[in-house]
Amino acid sequence: MKEQQIIKAARKLFHQFGFKKVSMDEIAKEANVTKKTIYTYFSSKEELLKYFIVEEIKNMKEIIEDLEKKDLDFFEMVNQGIYKLLKYQKESEFLNIITREAEIFKNPIAIENLKLIDEQIKNYIKEKLANAKEKGYIDYDDIEITTFLIYKMYIALIFEWDNKSKNIDEQMIANSISNILKKGLRKEV
Repeated sequence: MKEQQIIKAARKLFHQFGFKKVSMDEIAKEANVTKKTIYTYFSSKEELLKYFIVEEIKNMKEIIEDLEKKDLDFFEMVNQGIYKLLKYQKESEFLNIITREAEIFKNPIAIENLKLIDEQIKNYIKEKLANAKEKGYIDYDDIEITTFLIYKMYIALIFEWDNKSKNIDEQMIANSISNILKKGLRKEV
């Protein structure tokens, strides 16, 4: 029960003020426990942050597990999987707070924890690519490069696209990238 109080208090304070600005003393006060009690469950504030990152990764895995229950072809599976993961990442209030902190304050702890999420998404893409190649659906020369390119295309369009020049939603992004993957850029004559 005390562990849940600590988690609830830390979540609230991290959402309100960000990771960097919150102290263990403030978490203890909000949770109505002593700082010593917090250290019984979490060895540091960084471990608390990691708890929330692992929670976010678990939520993202559930999204993929639900998607994998559907009977989709490779391209649609990758399309919807990446789209849903990146949309979740974009809409998660907690991840947005941590991302801003990583960018603004160059907080190495926030940066390292966000890398865990990036790696999970890239591993998902890599796994799907390997399975599709094994089944003969696709071919590529290097799985690492192909994974990186697919991931970066989605990231660039979802997070960096200038919506002022052309209004485009996440599904349009996913469809555009999926079409490039399916058909390539070369026009057959």
